[in-house]
Amino acid sequence: MPLHLHNSLTRRLEPFEPLDPHRVTVYACGPTVYNHVHIGNWSLSLVSDVFVRWLRESGYTVVYVQNITDVEDKIIRDAQAAGEDRATFTKHWADKYLKGMDALGNTAQVDHFPRATDYVHGMVAMIQTLLDSGHAYYADDGSIYFRIASFPTYGELANLDRSMLKAGASGRIKDDEYDKEAVGDFALWKGYVETDGEVYWSPTFTIDGKGLLVKGRPGWHIECSVMSTALLGPSIDVHLGGEDLLFPHHQNEIAQSEAALGKRPFVKYWLHHKHLLVNGAKMSKSKGNFFTLQDLFDRYGKKVAPAFRLLITSGHYRKSLDFTFGGLEAAQKTLHNLGEARERFAKAAGGEEPSDFGAEATAAFTAAMDDDLNSSEALAAVHKLVSEANRLNQDGALAPGQAAAAVALLDKADRVFGLMLSAGTRELTPAQQATVDARAKARSDKDWAEADRLRDVLAAEGILVKDSKDGQAISFA
Repeated sequence: MPLHLHNSLTRRLEPFEPLDPHRVTVYACGPTVYNHVHIGNWSLSLVSDVFVRWLRESGYTVVYVQNITDVEDKIIRDAQAAGEDRATFTKHWADKYLKGMDALGNTAQVDHFPRATDYVHGMVAMIQTLLDSGHAYYADDGSIYFRIASFPTYGELANLDRSMLKAGASGRIKDDEYDKEAVGDFALWKGYVETDGEVYWSPTFTIDGKGLLVKGRPGWHIECSVMSTALLGPSIDVHLGGEDLLFPHHQNEIAQSEAALGKRPFVKYWLHHKHLLVNGAKMSKSKGNFFTLQDLFDRYGKKVAPAFRLLITSGHYRKSLDFTFGGLEAAQKTLHNLGEARERFAKAAGGEEPSDFGAEATAAFTAAMDDDLNSSEALAAVHKLVSEANRLNQDGALAPGQAAAAVALLDKADRVFGLMLSAGTRELTPAQQATVDARAKARSDKDWAEADRLRDVLAAEGILVKDSKDGQAISFA
């Protein structure tokens, strides 16, 4: 069957029919950059990456946007604590995030990484439209709020009872984040307070026919609506996010976008990723089970990145996955075995074209991924074929065409899951290439100690260097 997705909006499995068959638009909520991103956030990024990879593998042309939130309450608080201005502070953490994206192999799939502060002008324009149409109002605290009573379908995404949704029932909501049970008019533009320091803009809004300068900054929800519509248009195909964002963030995106743009639906398919558990519990620093990607790299080196990818993406995105270090180490062994199998089969294939040996497994892989990204079933099909090919190989009965078919399915899985099974599917980052070049120069200068040091630096990132009379040969662990 064709691709089917579980749509959070309708709460059912639906065939995937993009708004434009020639151009699929995808938006994923990215990080708020004020510290290291924890592995739960990375799990969403990886699931989004595999989804886009599968769309492209299936022949779709995709435009994929993942935002970076660089103005928000926590950012202001932590930038002030660090004694830095907002721009310097967020650049540091955004750069850390993008390096993590590189290490995980995610960056190449993303077409745009918009920063919220680059779109403030568009946010002001959308808020003005909402003011003009009666969906928003200026309040006595200096903020501009969305009037939820003006939007009849508010609560639809979260399946909330409309009788609960009285405008201002729990007071206006000015904080960027608030309890899921809190229902009230939410801030589109947050009036300036002294604790904001130097973080503010001073646009003039037309309110009741008069121009009024409203010093302040955008609310969190309006940021995603404006970045999405600016880059993808007023209606998009797929919006991805963690289950914690379904309400209020995604519900608020729908309300303000559809109210301002007059197009419904704002998003055709909503996909929500289940929380990642760690050692059987929700991540918490007090429980000692709160980890960042850097924690994994400190423990295993950057070469653990493909294993982390495999561990996270091998489970279904709508089911909670329990991260453990034992599970991560098992994933490392699985990847090692798959990589060795691919190398073994490639030699046995000898350049032969694939036979129909892998047809059933390939069909099972495709059917599983088309069934709401059932990645565990898809990978099970790969393991089944690899086991059969290994058995034939041990018996001396693996034909070249059969070996080539096994390689073809492994390479398909590699493209979809980004497992970096062979050197041909992985490239050096610019920084890694610079280290390789520096090591070549150290060898040329006969600085053997430096050459050995740089070899160890590369090895920690899963890059193996072998020296020969022809120079350095690069492979991946």
